[in-house]
Amino acid sequence: MLVKRRLNLATVEITLLCLSLSYAAQASPPRSHPARLSRGLLAQKQSDFALKDGGRVVFYGDSITEQRLYTTYVEHYVLTHYPERRVTFINTGWGGDKVSSNDCKPCGGVGGLARIKRDVIDHRPTVVTLLFGMNDGQYRDFDPAISKVYEDGLTAIIRELKSKTAARIYVMTPTVYDGTRHTSWSHTDRYNDVLDRYSEAVKAIARREGLPVIDLHAVTTEALLEAKKDDPAYTFAPDGVHPQEDGQLLMATEILRAWGAPAGGSQLSKQVTLGQDRTASLSVIAPLPWSEPLPSEKMRRVKPAVMEIGQVILHLSGLPSGDYRIAIDGKDVGRYTSEALSNGIPVSVLSEKATDETRALAVLVRKRADLFFLRWRQFEAGLATDYPSATTVVSSLDLLIAEIQERSRMLGAFHKYQLVVSRT
Repeated sequence: MLVKRRLNLATVEITLLCLSLSYAAQASPPRSHPARLSRGLLAQKQSDFALKDGGRVVFYGDSITEQRLYTTYVEHYVLTHYPERRVTFINTGWGGDKVSSNDCKPCGGVGGLARIKRDVIDHRPTVVTLLFGMNDGQYRDFDPAISKVYEDGLTAIIRELKSKTAARIYVMTPTVYDGTRHTSWSHTDRYNDVLDRYSEAVKAIARREGLPVIDLHAVTTEALLEAKKDDPAYTFAPDGVHPQEDGQLLMATEILRAWGAPAGGSQLSKQVTLGQDRTASLSVIAPLPWSEPLPSEKMRRVKPAVMEIGQVILHLSGLPSGDYRIAIDGKDVGRYTSEALSNGIPVSVLSEKATDETRALAVLVRKRADLFFLRWRQFEAGLATDYPSATTVVSSLDLLIAEIQERSRMLGAFHKYQLVVSRT
């Protein structure tokens, strides 16, 4: 299983130059960090969220992790909803990997267990997610001997992490396989049945090892089947294997939910008193909207949690019964009844300014992830063993990555939503 894009060494210098120039051109001066002003404002138990200040998260897996989609979506959420927590995210997914081997010779991968020291342990993680299994069944009908290799290899990875790190380990079941796509490298269109059994094996291993499970297989399978009821041609895995935005947003949502992110988003309340001109101006400091990109309409319908978990809902109380016009960040966003305002409006979604800010942040988060991928795969994994000077390049790239990460933290600061409420 391969991620199609490949960077070659001849383009490295140009790639780095473009990244640097693009960063310099697009980056804006850091915003102030108003998150500290919001203590006591958000009705959510931030202390319950699994990622703590100074945490180091390693996403470990195959090409579904290497795609750098669900991983950057999770990072984006943490930057916008917990901006005071300095969490480092590291993605070491390798296309074609199984728990103990890799059939892709050009990839240079050697399997999850063999590369675990360099790609996980040496990063000193506090949290590790494991996403293997899609390749491990070899795209064939269920074979007990092949399944045992997977189960033994995953167990070995877990025990190695337990013995060499103090990280909290989250074991994830493999995502759905869409047999309607007739994947060219698969020997069966019923491969999802195999993954059903692998997912049960993952759960059994996690129970035995005393670890939490994030059941990506169940949630992605359910969403795909539900969406296909109305539109049999719909898929979020065009090649049958690799989830695109819809599927990866769903994966990110399930991970965040497992880590304790409030399912209903950020809930805020404000008492409003109209002035003599029958208007009121107010402001709230709250997270930028998540997600970016937005899921498709089909995904929103079958899994509304993908939108709900990242929204900021503002409840306006104290208004006399009647109709009101609302402006957010200088833009009219519509007419609402006092009852609707009391029930809550999604201010983060309605703010064009906040939406633009979160889109800019999403670009920067992906840029940092791509740069780390280049640093890791082309220099650390690709050259450092044979060329000692490559370690100097790695160190220099680490400085640039850290600078972009710091800029991302500033851009992720809580947004000051400015509202005007007018009686109609």
